[in-house]
Amino acid sequence: MIPALSYFSIYTSFCLFFASHGFLFKGSVYRRLSKADDKLPRSRPLAEYTDISPRRCGLKCFNHHLCSSFFINKEKKVCKLAEKVDVNNMMHSPGYLYYVSEDCRRSELGWEYRGPRDRTVSGIPCQRWDQQYPRTHTYQSLSGEQNFCRNPARAYVKEPWCYTTAGNKAWDYCFVPMCVTPARECQETERGEDYFGTINWTISGRQCMRWKDRTPGNQSYAIEGNYCRNPFSEKSAPWCYIKKYKEFEICDIPKC
Repeated sequence: MIPALSYFSIYTSFCLFFASHGFLFKGSVYRRLSKADDKLPRSRPLAEYTDISPRRCGLKCFNHHLCSSFFINKEKKVCKLAEKVDVNNMMHSPGYLYYVSEDCRRSELGWEYRGPRDRTVSGIPCQRWDQQYPRTHTYQSLSGEQNFCRNPARAYVKEPWCYTTAGNKAWDYCFVPMCVTPARECQETERGEDYFGTINWTISGRQCMRWKDRTPGNQSYAIEGNYCRNPFSEKSAPWCYIKKYKEFEICDIPKC
């Protein structure tokens, strides 16, 4: 007889919860993107499964280190995993529903990413940040991040990454897809590094200048537009550069 605690552990570890707008698994949300329903990508799927439920399809995506979304035909019980999807270049395929992972990044560099992805693009497990083996490093500030993919300040790399636990490469990039669902117009974290809304005015009412227009350019942040941001939590709140006044100014972003 299996103890009740074991049942609870199995339930917590493997159950994929279904909601009207998506799935939740181990804290990762897969949200329905209805504008891509009844469609499929023109490219080959990352993986394909038959005789499978929506829950199991979501679990397959969660466990695949290159999966960003999945298509499920509930009637035919066909599941297709996807890596990168261009929703503007798809073919008509009735019966398929599209779910996208919100374990994603909104910045090009992924400075705000705090999700649980823990494998490199080649599938190698990441080394824990609180360990110095097999790779030694100086990122002790990430000791509480387990072995999750991150892009800390002053790492000067273009995407979330981690140290590897095997192979010749000391470190490698992780696959963290870009988010496709709309960002919230508020900040959840204290310093607002998670803010990716459309506010582009400072707390004093001055309009932000475009990041790429800032001399000598925006090489270190790779931010589009003129929206308030707080890359790498460098300031106490989201901010932006200002024309003709001073170098930068804080923005007034509401808390969620």
